[in-house]
Amino acid sequence: MNFELKVKEITKETYILTSKINNKDIINNLIKSIKECKNSDLNYKTNVKGVFTGFKSLIKNVYFVDFLKIIQPSIRVIYTQNFMIEDAWGNICKKGDEVIEHDHVSASGFCGILYLTEDGPGTYFKEYDLTIKEEIGKFILFSPILQHNVQKIEKDIERITLAFNMNQVKEWTNLSDVAWVNKNEI
Repeated sequence: MNFELKVKEITKETYILTSKINNKDIINNLIKSIKECKNSDLNYKTNVKGVFTGFKSLIKNVYFVDFLKIIQPSIRVIYTQNFMIEDAWGNICKKGDEVIEHDHVSASGFCGILYLTEDGPGTYFKEYDLTIKEEIGKFILFSPILQHNVQKIEKDIERITLAFNMNQVKEWTNLSDVAWVNKNEI
């Protein structure tokens, strides 16, 4: 069998943006939504070794969409193309739970995490050798290719986060069942 193999390392610029919202109404309602839509079939079966709501569980949540509208200026710093919500889910981790190292390479836009509680171990980004400290209302926007994890929780706490993936809207994207799309109009 004859074949030709070419190998080349390709580097890509990445980003991690952190900021914070102070809207207690959005934060409290997202906590309530996450606690109400736990998916026991998926708990401890994904990268989240804790309680998990399901990847699509919050894509039409009005408080999540309101959060996106508030952080629009931050999004535009890292992503100027049109995008749609691909996934939005909640995580609840307690003592002994963790999030194993993973990436979100299936997202074609960007990813994010909103911390709804604080004092957890933080999110560690391997390529940056950086741990993001958890604070209520703090959010991270980051490149989908970045490896990240949360160490096993040692304290007796409840760590609640909302995570999301955004995909770029292409000309051929069918928008008929999309929960929310940024068309640079907000």
